[in-house]
Amino acid sequence: MEFKFPQSSEVVRAEHTLKAFNATTIQVKYRDESGSGSSSTTVTADKLKFDLTQGFDEQILSSSVRFKLGADTFVDRAGLLYRNVDTATGSGTQSGVIQYGTGVIELESWTPDVDNQLTLQSLTTTTDMLPINHVSFRTPTIPIRPGSLTVVVASLEFGQLTLTANQAGVIETDEAHGSINYETGFVDIYFYKKTKKSDHPEIVDEDWYDPLLDYTDTGNTVWVNAPVWIDATSVRYNAVAYTYIPLDSEILGLSATRLPPDGRVPIFRVGDIGVIASSKLQQLPSHVAGQTYDLADQRISWCELEDSNGVKVPYDMYTVNYDYGKVTLSGDFALNSLVAPISAAYRYQDMGLINDVQISGQITLTKPVSHNYDADNSIVGSALVIGDMFSRYTSRFVQGTWSNVWADTPSGATISANYNDALYPIEVTNKGAIQERWALVFTDNDNFRIIGEVSGQIGTGNKSDDCAPINPITSAPYFKVKKEGWGTGWVSGNVLRFNTIAAMYPIWCIRTVKQSEPTTLSDNFQIMYRGDIDRDV
Repeated sequence: MEFKFPQSSEVVRAEHTLKAFNATTIQVKYRDESGSGSSSTTVTADKLKFDLTQGFDEQILSSSVRFKLGADTFVDRAGLLYRNVDTATGSGTQSGVIQYGTGVIELESWTPDVDNQLTLQSLTTTTDMLPINHVSFRTPTIPIRPGSLTVVVASLEFGQLTLTANQAGVIETDEAHGSINYETGFVDIYFYKKTKKSDHPEIVDEDWYDPLLDYTDTGNTVWVNAPVWIDATSVRYNAVAYTYIPLDSEILGLSATRLPPDGRVPIFRVGDIGVIASSKLQQLPSHVAGQTYDLADQRISWCELEDSNGVKVPYDMYTVNYDYGKVTLSGDFALNSLVAPISAAYRYQDMGLINDVQISGQITLTKPVSHNYDADNSIVGSALVIGDMFSRYTSRFVQGTWSNVWADTPSGATISANYNDALYPIEVTNKGAIQERWALVFTDNDNFRIIGEVSGQIGTGNKSDDCAPINPITSAPYFKVKKEGWGTGWVSGNVLRFNTIAAMYPIWCIRTVKQSEPTTLSDNFQIMYRGDIDRDV
């Protein structure tokens, strides 16, 4: 079998124009008659933008711009544009912003449907005044009320900046970072914007740039604080300062020489003891005698029961387990004159050493708190550290006659009669003893009167019985003078003198009421001693 392959006898060159068409229908519109047509489109602009210094690299001076747009007249004030300012009142409509460094203005409001041709009436520029990015000054009057400082500046690029200090005196925005000391009135503000260097590589060509200004964050991103330039002549501030009327020592009842000018004494200092307390009122579901009720919190520090009218339930009608937050009514509990329902008013606390105090009122303790505290029912107070307190008696002596003079040393000739407190010391308890000077004045050989310097005569006694007058507030004896301690030789007029020291601490309370109209007819407060005790485990 034989195979033969074809051979080309001739090659011819040809050129063709190929066109590609989408697989869609082509529509053609045409007009077969000559003529003219017109159409209009309405565009609503939210801003109008102009450059007042086009072709010039000069800085505009603040409050030097005035131009007309249609029938409206615009002027600048610290980076803001106002239109149609009333010459009598100085008020106008805020309509836009101006950048003093670039000359660009942006109008956000204007009268519509008028000629949009801008006519410049006034403009002053300069090449001598250098912009700044740091401002420091001190207010002429101090102290400044916290949170009242407002600083207004005109930036060359971002328009007007309005800065407000918070209660701690901190000024913090994207373009401004600073602070104020409210006590001294010193204000210090730096103007810069945190800029990501990779997003703005042109920043290295600026005159102010220095590689030492670069810093990195935790993600190794390179940042630089680019200055925000402001017009130094545009800086304005507004603040409220305190002035105080001199304190009258006669009205206060004490010398005001060492008091602060405002009369306020700080109650929190570093190293002092601070107490956080939360007070709550919980209604008991019933009032069954002998029943135990659980409170909503444990490890409480104080608890009292009261009825619906606020009348306190007698303390001997219930017991409180402070560790576990339980209240148990006595077995013979009865409402009697009390009005149901019964509620438990209780408080829990935490005490710690203060290691930081801020002007904003923030206080830091050296230890964490052990309870949950709500702002609505919690307070923070300072503690007056008293130390160990215990009752005792001092200055025991005898004298021949009672002269009604409360001295701590005997007067007159010595007498043979005496009381032997070496073997039979006078007994006092923390519950019953009070701060008092006592005199046992004999009316004959055996009987005597019990007299206190403040309490007056509270009773009588004799040598045959223990002398133990009862304190009506605590139902415990003020003191106990044992019968075995009396010697012989006592006659009418002789006196045994001694002082009792209470397990309390003397404090002064000064209540301050600001000038105002009364909002309530009655007011009250309660002083409580907070103590630590030793427990038998």
